[in-house]
Amino acid sequence: MKKALLCLLVILFGFTVFSITPIKVEAASDSVVHVWFSQYSQENDAMIAIANQFTNETGIAVEVVPRINVFNAANDLVNNAELDDRPDIVFMQAPDIGGLIASGYLESLTAFIDEDITSRFSEVAFDAFSYNGNIYGVGYSIDTYGLLYNKDLISEDDLPTTWEEYFTTGEALTISNDEGEVIQWGILMNSRDMWFNYPIIKEFGGYYYGQFSNGDYNPYDIGLDNEGMVNYVTKVKELKAKNLVLTNKIQGESEIVSRFANGKVAMMIYGLWYASVFKQKNLNYGIASLPDQTDNTTSLALTTVQGFVVNKFTDNLAETLQFLEYILRDDNQQLLIEGGNNNAEKIGTRNPANYAVIASEYIQSDDILASLSGLNSECEPFPNIPEGTIWYNYTTTVFQSIFFGTSDDQEVDVQAKLSELVEAIRSDVALMNYQAERIDIPSWIWAVVIVALIVGIAAYLIIKKFVIKKKKTHYERISWKETFIAWLLMVPLLILLIVFYVYPIIHNIYLSLTDYSGINLRDYGLIGFANYKDIFVAGIDGLASMTVWTVVFAACVVIISFVLGTVLASVLNKVNFHVAKIYRIIFILPWVIPTVITLLMWQGLLETDNGLINQILGLIGIPNIPWLSDPFIAKISTIMVMVWFSFPYFMVIATGHLKAIPKDYFEAAKVDGASAIHIFFTITLPLVFRALIPTLIMSFIMQFNQFGVYILTQGGPASDVIGAPGATDLLITYVFNTAFNTNRYAVAAAYSVIIFVFVALFSLIAMRIGRKVSED
Repeated sequence: MKKALLCLLVILFGFTVFSITPIKVEAASDSVVHVWFSQYSQENDAMIAIANQFTNETGIAVEVVPRINVFNAANDLVNNAELDDRPDIVFMQAPDIGGLIASGYLESLTAFIDEDITSRFSEVAFDAFSYNGNIYGVGYSIDTYGLLYNKDLISEDDLPTTWEEYFTTGEALTISNDEGEVIQWGILMNSRDMWFNYPIIKEFGGYYYGQFSNGDYNPYDIGLDNEGMVNYVTKVKELKAKNLVLTNKIQGESEIVSRFANGKVAMMIYGLWYASVFKQKNLNYGIASLPDQTDNTTSLALTTVQGFVVNKFTDNLAETLQFLEYILRDDNQQLLIEGGNNNAEKIGTRNPANYAVIASEYIQSDDILASLSGLNSECEPFPNIPEGTIWYNYTTTVFQSIFFGTSDDQEVDVQAKLSELVEAIRSDVALMNYQAERIDIPSWIWAVVIVALIVGIAAYLIIKKFVIKKKKTHYERISWKETFIAWLLMVPLLILLIVFYVYPIIHNIYLSLTDYSGINLRDYGLIGFANYKDIFVAGIDGLASMTVWTVVFAACVVIISFVLGTVLASVLNKVNFHVAKIYRIIFILPWVIPTVITLLMWQGLLETDNGLINQILGLIGIPNIPWLSDPFIAKISTIMVMVWFSFPYFMVIATGHLKAIPKDYFEAAKVDGASAIHIFFTITLPLVFRALIPTLIMSFIMQFNQFGVYILTQGGPASDVIGAPGATDLLITYVFNTAFNTNRYAVAAAYSVIIFVFVALFSLIAMRIGRKVSED
């Protein structure tokens, strides 16, 4: 008993010391400004040159930190905003600022931005970063789009000036061969897209979010189910019948870009993101304004603006604003834009918001860059409110159902489907803004809980000690000194286990009891079991279906992989050693190749229209099989792909255990007249199974949390019911969608706790059963 208590005290002491002892990190000097910038090396070089010049002039040091990409900036700022090496200036997308502002992470720049700055930048550079009447950033690059056109197929003078002309001109320029196959498209659209088609949607009267009188977006005013939207759908269906819309529901903008780059499309709505490809193809193209609306107003492209924001928790606000002002100087904007466009290559990555840069020789000497910058006044920024990106969760699926039918090829009622879309968006908006009643727990209750936990652990250790002592017929007294030294040596390992295993589990459980979300990133509190109530009441159907499919998926993958791996191990165990060695190397390749690369390869192989597997099957007269687009076949495909990944592991493990099976078993079975198949299923497989029970349990857990399925199918095919899990969604992928599509992080944490409990119970039960099987 004394030894157990001592062990408990050692553990608690080590944890306490670790918790209260700060990790000393050398803090940056108060005069150092940290800037998170770009993923492009030449653009970063330009910023470093600007920073060095600024330091020479002011004596204030600046550190420029290259980034992987701009899409992670918001999440990374949340994780680093209050650390010692926190960023002061962050380069990010304007649509990401809403949640950061609501949670108090961004400094208002309204007082900083004076008339001099506003007079030197496009209006959209400030509109995109405006929120609730304040400005929180300054736009640097405007990622807009226009009408790309092939000058060899249509001249600038013949470009359409209205949307009706756009449709009729596109139809006139579309050419088919004698077999009726289209060989040239006048226009080509993606019916599942809403971003590039948004100006056309507005032409017919549809819209995403309405606006209040002060210009702020109203997330409850959604115009995607009105009469104008129905008319838009009717028009696109008409264009689809004329082959002016992609006819494959899997293909997207990349397919349109490919055809345009190869000179097969006269006009498309797009930006310069593939300008380098167009240059490599020597494509003679231009970019012009979008056709005007029917009321003669200018069509506005939905635009993302990238620019600079300031961390609310900066320690050097004065120096930070001083450097930000220095960045915004015309000459420095020129250096950055040139670096962002790879200098002389002028690849079109950056479209300047600064008027002086737009008027510069660098931009005006290039027709494409000059034309693109001329579109800066013909765009509207994407909504930067926290609810802004909700449409991404549903529009692709809804438009796919509307234009291509349901999974069983049934047409849908357009008005009903659009109304379902709007209700789903409104529901998510309400959920994002729902504030559950918080629970105020006095500090003494926490103290009681901690003491009870310590007493419970101590009682468990004491009881276990007595049980073990009673079972022993001879009790050997262990030296206190040896015990103390042994546990002391284990303290570093215990600390690592607590920090990297125990603490994350406890913290995740705590988060599941809070209202932590995209708009409560800092000021979140306890709400009890409200998230679990939401899951088991409102989301019980989805939870049940996903749990069943996840268990079936994991069990099938493990069972098939185990049997297949054991079969191959048995076969290779009987052939020539050198031949077996070669085949083992071949079979183990799926296991050693990086998972992401292999999954993308399988994604291409299983594509319905252009996949290699269907092309091979087509040679023998078998029609295309919808490997990833039919719900049932997609489930089978995911299982088989994951089996392909897993069986080499079991083959290697089984090979070692086969050598441990006495040969007398096999010889006796042969004497009794047993066939090879009978021997395998009655001797080999059971004995290997018993030896691999712990491995099988671990493999089941790994497959239960298999995220590779999401890379392969993105959880699809999507359900015909908006918001329901996709056909191949596992619990873990649904948690991912919940966390990052609606920013309901606490609900996602609750789901992960449920998964943890389920897997833990399964493991305990499986281990008990396995122990009994081994003993028998």
